[in-house]
Amino acid sequence: MAADKQQNKTPQQLLDELEQYRRDFRANVRPYKTRDERTMEQMADARRKDHAGGDYNHQFEGERYLNALDKTTRRKQLRKLVDEGGEDAVGGEKVSHRLLARWESYGVGVTEAEVDRLEKEDADPEVLLKKMWWIGMHRDQHFGVGVGAGILVEGENSYYAKEQLEELERLKARLAEWGVTDVERATANKSEHAGIDEDHAEFNADVVRDYVTSPELQEQLWKAYIVRLQSRGGF
Repeated sequence: MAADKQQNKTPQQLLDELEQYRRDFRANVRPYKTRDERTMEQMADARRKDHAGGDYNHQFEGERYLNALDKTTRRKQLRKLVDEGGEDAVGGEKVSHRLLARWESYGVGVTEAEVDRLEKEDADPEVLLKKMWWIGMHRDQHFGVGVGAGILVEGENSYYAKEQLEELERLKARLAEWGVTDVERATANKSEHAGIDEDHAEFNADVVRDYVTSPELQEQLWKAYIVRLQSRGGF
């Protein structure tokens, strides 16, 4: 199916088709979840599952950097590594995404000792397979496919900005009701991503426009995009 779709397509036509696929999938197969009804303990269990096996964000972001073939893309990807690895490491103010994830977990009752232990343990088998596929795809495929595949999550953060920001305010109210003392820190991870990934999403799209120009690469991007969309929630 993907190969047939990509015959004689421009990169922009590909981007438009991927976005339409996302909209159809969210409308008819798995609607975008706009309200989180979980209890605090359910949220804590989900956070524990996410920490098991350790953080993997910079493994695939690093593969993108290593595989980039031109200086401009490498520089932009390096900037993204700094953004997500923590600007405070080089004199900025933003902390790492890994620390933001910990703060989110602490806010729903997961202790620092638990996170330390979980990160040294094996991940849930299903999550491990998904994450290792994601990292391996970046390592083995053309960098345009790896970077381009980022349009799914970061594009979704932009496309559903209104819903994410509304849910963020509901979450803050619920955490306050549950007695969480530092609601802002507990929600800093979600605040960092809710509706504000436009620059990252546009960088991903620019890489697609510049490099994902052949039917073969477009087919690879279609496959990566579909697999990750259908697996959302696990990674």
